[in-house]
Amino acid sequence: MNRDADQPLDRNKQLMLLMTQHQRRIFGYIYTLVPDRHDAEDILQETSLVVCEKFEQFRPGTDFAAWACQIAYWEVRRARQKFARAKVIFNQKVVDAVAETSAELAPQATARHEALAKCLQKLHPRDRELLLTRYEPGSGVEAAAQRTGRSLEAAYKALARLRKLLLDCVSHQLSLEGAT
Repeated sequence: MNRDADQPLDRNKQLMLLMTQHQRRIFGYIYTLVPDRHDAEDILQETSLVVCEKFEQFRPGTDFAAWACQIAYWEVRRARQKFARAKVIFNQKVVDAVAETSAELAPQATARHEALAKCLQKLHPRDRELLLTRYEPGSGVEAAAQRTGRSLEAAYKALARLRKLLLDCVSHQLSLEGAT
């Protein structure tokens, strides 16, 4: 088969891999700039479309997440026009400051997220289920207690203990990896 004919397929695969790998970070960036989760999800979809359309402009070997977040920034700015009638809207200086800070903190957030994932895996399955149920959207301590067979009081105590345990574990994990 002709190598040139395979190149667009390879480029499409590369796009899909990069989007899959960095989608959470891009969404997190958008969500720091937009107060409503549903609006942030809509902007992520619009950003994904623009990323696909402009992917030929992306230079391999550069930071894809930073490039995509820059596109997301402009999508947020465009979407802000639609939010102008909303009760809460930040002025552009605030949005720019949050965007800049978010971009600076992204590597640290990624390291913390990876450390948290490792620490969660070290927990007893029942404790992990309690935590994950507690923090899934629309859930609460009551649902987590019920799902794990704990009383409400026991669930609150376990959650406090597990939060401290995770904080210590993440801090330790980051110190081992040399992150801050």
